[in-house]
Amino acid sequence: MKTTSSTPWAEWEVQRILAFIKNFAAEDERVVVPVSGGLDSDLTARLCRKSLGRERVKLFIVVQSDLEPKFLVNARALAEDLDLPLAEIHLEQANEALMSALEQGESEPLFHMNMALDPAKAKCSVRSSVLSCYQDKGFLIAGSTNRSEKELGFFLTFGDNLAHFKPLAHLYKSRLYPLARIMGTRETVLTQEPSAGFWSGQTDAEDLAYWIVNDGPIMIPRHFSTAEKARVQEFSPFLTYENIDQVLELHAQSVSEAGIISQTSLPDGVVTGIIHIVEKAKRLKNRPLLVELPGEGDSCALPQAD
Repeated sequence: MKTTSSTPWAEWEVQRILAFIKNFAAEDERVVVPVSGGLDSDLTARLCRKSLGRERVKLFIVVQSDLEPKFLVNARALAEDLDLPLAEIHLEQANEALMSALEQGESEPLFHMNMALDPAKAKCSVRSSVLSCYQDKGFLIAGSTNRSEKELGFFLTFGDNLAHFKPLAHLYKSRLYPLARIMGTRETVLTQEPSAGFWSGQTDAEDLAYWIVNDGPIMIPRHFSTAEKARVQEFSPFLTYENIDQVLELHAQSVSEAGIISQTSLPDGVVTGIIHIVEKAKRLKNRPLLVELPGEGDSCALPQAD
């Protein structure tokens, strides 16, 4: 894996992203950044503020049930650093109301209030409604998805995946840290355990370990056996983003599974699991959006019916 610790590389990449943001947003357009108190949205906000200036960037955080206090503290500190107001949108229990309505309205047993995963993921859906409201007021949505999340499908397709532009989507998670240091991200954000923040103590490593045991994203909530939970505990320590990104990069280069295991010295189950997640994500999470038939008069329009 190529090193990303060199200051020249990081400074060059920062300038490239700043130019990308400036070129994407027209001079009369404003950008809103949904922040979470985590590294990705922190870096995205700092880059947008640097590129576009104070008057063209807005921040908001959706405050939901079980949000760990540190994330709200981080978001407020970010707003202070950037001299930007932070809209704190309180929607506690909104995810539970949404999931309860879905469970009651749907004839099939698709949604489950009594299982932690469905109400937790509904928090992303609630945030999507806030994005829609800002977009309707003319704001461009700046997404903070990184390449690791993109390849793993570690997002909700119509949730935290939604954005007009994604300044970090070309970079693996482990490569964001030197950029964040240049942009002034606080040490508390840089050193905290990566987490979606769905519930107290949640970590990306544990979530991905469950995905490996499940052999792909958990679309339908399920119970895990004692043996499966033991495998989760076995795999979790290996699922740092440095390790994950090594596997992702080698897999993208068409290195064989055996070759990846040899080069990374990671357990077979971890490497195989990550590769399976990536391949399933291509079908389940990374399908193109807004697909439509060509219209009449388009160069590849279908023949007219008799």
